[in-house]
Amino acid sequence: MNAYVYRQATDADAAALAAIARDTWVETFGTLYPPEDLAAYLTAKYGAEIQRAEIADPRTRYFLAEQDDALAGYCMVGALAMPVDDSEAVELKRLYVTEAAKGAGVAQALMDMALAWAREQGAPAIYLSVWENNERAQRFYRRYGFVDHSEWDFMVGSVADRDFIWKLNLRPR
Repeated sequence: MNAYVYRQATDADAAALAAIARDTWVETFGTLYPPEDLAAYLTAKYGAEIQRAEIADPRTRYFLAEQDDALAGYCMVGALAMPVDDSEAVELKRLYVTEAAKGAGVAQALMDMALAWAREQGAPAIYLSVWENNERAQRFYRRYGFVDHSEWDFMVGSVADRDFIWKLNLRPR
């Protein structure tokens, strides 16, 4: 196996990005929801045309990790869409890696890219939403200095998950 290669997503990545996004989300959360809610959520969030439009959005960046010409992870960062009153901040919307890539530093490299981009944009802070029971993700984000900000209901069909909203200040105080 070759080393991981990191880069920004392009239009040509839309189908592969949609596939890894769908697969890693189902791997992580798929057993938590009734099949009809899961199917509706996946249809609404993950499809080549949806990812193509997000890649084209100048306020959004997708960063990819590849190994042997296959995607091993990705993250999405962009305009804040959570219920937070901080118009200049950005949001880490997604950060997922395949099971095979976990523990190999892929998530850290993607997070570093997202934080660098947020700082380049002049964002004073970056927010993220993490499921209350996703302890592995919470440990990862805490290592970066994210702190509790608030919480909200993350909807998957008719199911409301309790998600924590965490914040990382990007400017020195």
